[in-house]
Amino acid sequence: MSPTRVSLHIGAMKTGTTFVQRMLGSNRQLLADQGVLYPTPWSDQVEAVRDVLALKGGSHLGSIDGSWHRLLAQLKDWDGPAAVLSVEFISFADATQIQQVVGDLKGFDVSVVVGARDLGRVLPAQWQTAVRNGQTTTYREYLSGVTGRRPSRAKRHFWKRQDIGDIAARWAKELGSQSVSVVTLPPSGNDPNELWRRMAIALGLADIPLESHDSNNESLGATGTELLRRVNEQANDMELAQWNYQHGVNRALSHRVLPNLADERSSMSLPPGEQEWATREARRIVHEISESGVKVVGELDDLLPKFKTGARVEWPEDIPEADLLALSTAALAGLADEFAELKKDGLAGRKRKKRESTPAPQSSSEDSSGD
Repeated sequence: MSPTRVSLHIGAMKTGTTFVQRMLGSNRQLLADQGVLYPTPWSDQVEAVRDVLALKGGSHLGSIDGSWHRLLAQLKDWDGPAAVLSVEFISFADATQIQQVVGDLKGFDVSVVVGARDLGRVLPAQWQTAVRNGQTTTYREYLSGVTGRRPSRAKRHFWKRQDIGDIAARWAKELGSQSVSVVTLPPSGNDPNELWRRMAIALGLADIPLESHDSNNESLGATGTELLRRVNEQANDMELAQWNYQHGVNRALSHRVLPNLADERSSMSLPPGEQEWATREARRIVHEISESGVKVVGELDDLLPKFKTGARVEWPEDIPEADLLALSTAALAGLADEFAELKKDGLAGRKRKKRESTPAPQSSSEDSSGD
């Protein structure tokens, strides 16, 4: 029997990874019926990657020690022809960590898939993600740090996640260029199914018809991200506990309330100076990918940013206070609704638990007499 094919979808961040993971997760049984393993719950994959890369933090509870070896055991026990793993943090791996991952997967037919998106869209999206993770840096400060000439934390943070040419080259050095695929994201406005079509080709799933999934990426828009940034400042002043921030701010406010209030007109773009930088760096990345010999699914030209001529740049930190106040009021109402739903679920759970723990009444002879 030929070795199980293991496809590692390693990101990169902000390249449709959540959409891909939802497609795989919602179709896990259909995939299994076709002999393809997608380990669930997805949190097991996340903990395994955090374990092998020794990454700290995250919202997991308890120890992650041993998670990677438990996932390897699951792969070895699978009797189908293929398995797919999808965790964007794998793209963080350095050369030594890649050697360990590939070495631990010895005996499998391993391939790597990395998504790539044009820098004009990635820069604002990456700032939004930083804010969602508790950062208080303004959009101006973030762009200055990433695009400036001097070394900075923002620059290191960004390129660790978005230097696709370097990420692909590190994996190609260990696996060979023909075992690495770069999937380019279609330009804005394209059919979202086109992204899945490209990913399916790279993951070896093109012949398996999967049920489509909502491609909503839960964007906050400029106003929502700026509001969240100010909430982070307040949370820092209050010394809000990490668990409380994770569940109250990150999950409830950032992922469930604000996305429903986002105004499509409140989008973020790059000012002219940063547009020139993004175009120049995108050309460098395209050149590195084309020279590396890795497979490309999609068009490399999709990685060249498209900017609207003469479009006015709205800095999030300059959004009128009235707009922020209006969104704050709506968000407060949304959080109140979230709290009420959680309270209702909690009461229902306690009532159900009470019923289950109460002995059922015994029938007496009078009750069963039928009189």
